[in-house]
Amino acid sequence: MWQAQVHRFAQSHAVICYDLLGHGESPKISSAAVIGDFVAQLARVVVELGLPSAVVAGFSFGGIIAREFAARYGDKIKKLVLLSTVYERSDAEREAVIGRWEKARSEGPRAIYPAALERWFSPAFLAGQKEFVQQLLRSMMRNDDASFLRAYEIFARSDTETQFSLDAIRCPTLIVTGERDSGSTPAMAWRMASEIANSRVSIIPSGRHMIPLEMAPEVNRELSRFINGE
Repeated sequence: MWQAQVHRFAQSHAVICYDLLGHGESPKISSAAVIGDFVAQLARVVVELGLPSAVVAGFSFGGIIAREFAARYGDKIKKLVLLSTVYERSDAEREAVIGRWEKARSEGPRAIYPAALERWFSPAFLAGQKEFVQQLLRSMMRNDDASFLRAYEIFARSDTETQFSLDAIRCPTLIVTGERDSGSTPAMAWRMASEIANSRVSIIPSGRHMIPLEMAPEVNRELSRFINGE
């Protein structure tokens, strides 16, 4: 998800990426896992690497984790970036994401992947980057199904799973989403900004959900300006 940002910022910064619990090479999770487990994992990364503070960037579900981390561990975070991050879904939005989770639970995660790709990327990207999209799909299919389902449930129910209010976030915060992101909408971005002091919003024109990949130059530009204090 972050390859374009790693390539850009590793030239001038120490860039650290890790697999969320239940994803990639990180340990699987059980049905008892909660959002706090993911926040604790990020805290362990920061502590074990001896980082006095860091710019923390989270995308989608990772944005929820980063947001919770910033509220709880304010002394460990220099700046916060929330990309394509949900907040205060409407009843219809909540019903839609819960419906997708229920479909994945009953039919298997692979049942929701094709529709997810259509929400995440523009038709032009899907048509023009078929090899890359297939590579991403294969990567998703390698995830442990049980872990995916629990992580997706936490994401789907994040309006009630979170533990801290946004006004606990004190660090400078950049909130970025795509103009056409139907899940992490511009309205959500502005609502978060209204509750986080010292925050600003950037809406990427024509962007859908997967802006770190499809709209990498635009996202990297906003990140660079924010990190450099412009």
